[in-house]
Amino acid sequence: MENLIEAPAEVRLIDDNAACGMTSCDESAAIALRGRALCVRHFIPVCIQEIESRGERLKNGLYDEAATLAFKNFISACAEQASRFIQNDGLTNGSTKTSLEGFLRRVSQSGQRLRRSPRMSSSVPIFLRREDSGRTWEEETWTITVSQHGASLVCRHPVETGGALVLSRRDRANRVQARVVYCRYNSEGWREIGVELLDRDDFWGLSQARIQPSVQPA
Repeated sequence: MENLIEAPAEVRLIDDNAACGMTSCDESAAIALRGRALCVRHFIPVCIQEIESRGERLKNGLYDEAATLAFKNFISACAEQASRFIQNDGLTNGSTKTSLEGFLRRVSQSGQRLRRSPRMSSSVPIFLRREDSGRTWEEETWTITVSQHGASLVCRHPVETGGALVLSRRDRANRVQARVVYCRYNSEGWREIGVELLDRDDFWGLSQARIQPSVQPA
């Protein structure tokens, strides 16, 4: 493709008369996404699909610092170009701008959900507590995986993404505030939640010594 405006490699604005590469679309292309020419309208769903696919692979696989950095750069490039579209009245109308603004909010959330450090399988016994007016509860549970900045764990109570919880280690007096980043049922039928630790570094002691796995309660 010729006459590409300088931009990150995977996401480039197009400055020529290329047509959108989507079937049955007769609009002019405005951007090349991984070499595929797209109009502004099709840029949004194609980009979202790519972000979700790559994000899912990173979430379910082993931590890969290079792949995580590349994904962050891809998200930033998509957000930058979407912002340029919003500012260009010749490319977008009111409804398209609204869609682009929603897209920017969505990619921002995708970037925030990225794992920031390697995780390891480890069953650490904890007390999990919700401190909320009228809905306070506490349960004994255990982690499935832990990392420098978060954990996945079993939770018997319903929780909402973005909800606040407190984790206390049962083997020591440490407490930490946490935010729920996902909630799902795992293959064993347990409700599994992922949390981001908010106010304490190295809550699990990963920088000092490897946590020894313990037996999960029945």
